[in-house]
Amino acid sequence: MILLQSSKAQHVFWLGRYLTRIQYLCSQFPFYDNQAALQYAHAFCLPAFDASSLNVLLFDEEQPSSFAQQFQAARHNIQALDEVFSAQTYSELKQLIHTADNNTAYICEVAAECKEVIELESEDIFIFFSLGQNIEQLNRQIRLKQDQTATLIDLDKIITLLSKIRGSRIKKVWQQLKSNPDSTHFYHFSDHIENLFELSA
Repeated sequence: MILLQSSKAQHVFWLGRYLTRIQYLCSQFPFYDNQAALQYAHAFCLPAFDASSLNVLLFDEEQPSSFAQQFQAARHNIQALDEVFSAQTYSELKQLIHTADNNTAYICEVAAECKEVIELESEDIFIFFSLGQNIEQLNRQIRLKQDQTATLIDLDKIITLLSKIRGSRIKKVWQQLKSNPDSTHFYHFSDHIENLFELSA
């Protein structure tokens, strides 16, 4: 395994998070049930009061939580990785971005295709991409009180591998989160991940 530069690993990590966030939203959109919409809005501190207002917010390109802004963040991370991805992968991702830029209605389809393309990349890219995906899933599952079992199992495998190349400290913080998967321990673990990128830069 070739160790990615920390700044590049961080971009891969956040790309995994943003694409996972978009894909989950796509699986729920449009919201029809007011209670489900309120639960989602409250969990992520969004200014929506029913299904209709949440749907409008998600399509408002000025809103940070909108499909457009979330995809823009993913796009930024992809562009920062032009020297990391293989030429073929980057070319495919650029074409997909172009498709979504021309028509935001394709964002859900493009996000799914981007994920498939990236998952074929090298192991050192895949580990940080998978870390981002699973951290995003766990964040959502804690906020929405969803089942975390499968995500915790996947994260345990990723952290075991990551601890071999980034030190054992991460495993100690992970064990705390694994034993107590709540918001407090999640934020502590997230801070440690971000510090890991900065300290290794």
